[in-house]
Amino acid sequence: MSTILTSQPSAKGRPDDAREVLGRRLRSLREAKGLTPIEAGRHIGGSGSKISRIEWGRIKAKADDVYQLLFLYGVTDPHERKALLELARRLETRQWWDAYGDLLDGWFCSYLVLESIAQHIRTYEVRFVPGLLQTPAYAEAVIRLHHTDPDQVRRRVDVRMQRQHALLNNKTPQLWAVIDQAALAEAALPDGIAGPKVMRDQIAFLEKAIQHRNVNIQILRPGAGGRVGVATSFSLLRNKGLPDVAYLEHIGSAFFLDDPTVSEPYEITMSRLAVAAGRPEDTPQILTEALKAIGGE
Repeated sequence: MSTILTSQPSAKGRPDDAREVLGRRLRSLREAKGLTPIEAGRHIGGSGSKISRIEWGRIKAKADDVYQLLFLYGVTDPHERKALLELARRLETRQWWDAYGDLLDGWFCSYLVLESIAQHIRTYEVRFVPGLLQTPAYAEAVIRLHHTDPDQVRRRVDVRMQRQHALLNNKTPQLWAVIDQAALAEAALPDGIAGPKVMRDQIAFLEKAIQHRNVNIQILRPGAGGRVGVATSFSLLRNKGLPDVAYLEHIGSAFFLDDPTVSEPYEITMSRLAVAAGRPEDTPQILTEALKAIGGE
């Protein structure tokens, strides 16, 4: 059964893709136990139809129902139980990003749900500094490439900064970012979008970010990405209790790949990128060189 999700335009703020990630895992556990939807539904005082709708991400799965289903399915691994229950709770209860539900596409809300329970985030960026590590001015410049309404731009920057706050003020998740060196050049952003000061401040922020224990940055020298055979940005979200999710974002949509047979090539590619890139301990020197190349203040 394919577990590749290609997000389609969906209701604003509705994390359907994340619901499907949870539902597919519950379906896999039920089928491994040899139970029918009717039998599972009876266990939680519902119907087979309710189980099917949960498994297809059509309705929210209450955390209490998930707890009962995990007991029925004989799930004893503490990491898996914790991950699935936490995912169910995030989907069931209001989260901070719900205040932006009128602004954010459902597929991005799904990413925020999965990011919020991730213990490890590995990301490769070809053109830009990763969103989690952007300054407000840099984030505004990037967002303005696709959005023009000032209020929307401001609120999207707010979302990015709240994600960053959660990262830098907690021990988890662990962020491992591989950034193409070209993203650190003044010319990385189109003329008129941002000036050299924005890039200087952004690089200075990266110098501070790597001082956090849960942030590692590697810089990929020019041409190294081509030798690895990758030309697109992607992220890998890991939680001990769930299969890794490879996430590829496009304009207006995204891919969520949570089948290990499909996400494995991205795991391999990320490992190769880490080998091809400069060592984390080399990053401060590379950032210093990038600052000198921009010049100015």
